[in-house]
Amino acid sequence: MTEPDYQKLVNEMRSEFKQGDDKRDAGLPTQIPEVERFDNLPYGNVAQFQLLDVYLPKKRTNEKLPVIVNIHGGGWVYGTKETYQFYCLFLAKKGFAVVNANYRLAPDVVYPGELDDINRVFHWIAKSTNANKYHFDLNNVFIVGDSAGGQMAEQILAVYTNSEYRKYFGYSVPELTIKAAALNCGLYFLTETDLIVGAPESYFRPEIRLTEHDQLNVEQYLTKALPPIFLMTSNDDFLRNSAYMLSGYLHAKNIFYEMHFYGDDNHRLGHVFHVNQKDDLAKQCNLDELDFFRKYIN
Repeated sequence: MTEPDYQKLVNEMRSEFKQGDDKRDAGLPTQIPEVERFDNLPYGNVAQFQLLDVYLPKKRTNEKLPVIVNIHGGGWVYGTKETYQFYCLFLAKKGFAVVNANYRLAPDVVYPGELDDINRVFHWIAKSTNANKYHFDLNNVFIVGDSAGGQMAEQILAVYTNSEYRKYFGYSVPELTIKAAALNCGLYFLTETDLIVGAPESYFRPEIRLTEHDQLNVEQYLTKALPPIFLMTSNDDFLRNSAYMLSGYLHAKNIFYEMHFYGDDNHRLGHVFHVNQKDDLAKQCNLDELDFFRKYIN
């Protein structure tokens, strides 16, 4: 059987997604008066991909800032920190230090290469020189992730909170405390979904899904050691059922979470609608998540 032309599929998906994102974000400022930004900080040795930005609220004291780590979506083949900068600037404006990272993308890397980069980001944050320079409060770290980034946010939490699962990856737990996470419009239950086709299959290759089936069954490794979860979807999110499946699973395992659903008959809200900084309901969703996080800051 001939292997699909993954690069062609990826290029088509990237072109389609970028057109939509560029239209959504047209005219938004990359600099806002409330936020100081530090761009293109290397957290690894792969130029372009292993870079991150840090956004800090300008109105701050010498006290440490709670940290939000953004794990962007894009079907494991698309997305950059530049695409998410407007969303992350909004979060920083509300009083958080925000880390907005690139990671390597398929087909240049296959599973678990992207998760490896996410792990590197957390260890970069935990490094004392970085934490001191950017005023990170390592006792109050939070995660936001959407779509593929929501899946990786769930997975890195499972890795960090379950030593049995961590053995698959060889990661060490970074010296910081993740207090809560927001999983937004994510794709979960990788071993049961039929959505890993086309471009995303360039990351989760068929042979990987076969040999690493147990490792990809992330949900079996979720425990009550997980931090509180804000689980979000919307009425026109094509991954809505995945979020509700996860909510049922978390409920059955007695893991604390809140399920949030946005949109109604008069407000059709699509996949990762919350990134749209021109939409009032998107802003309300983001404010709801920040209020959720603030409950766990100490």
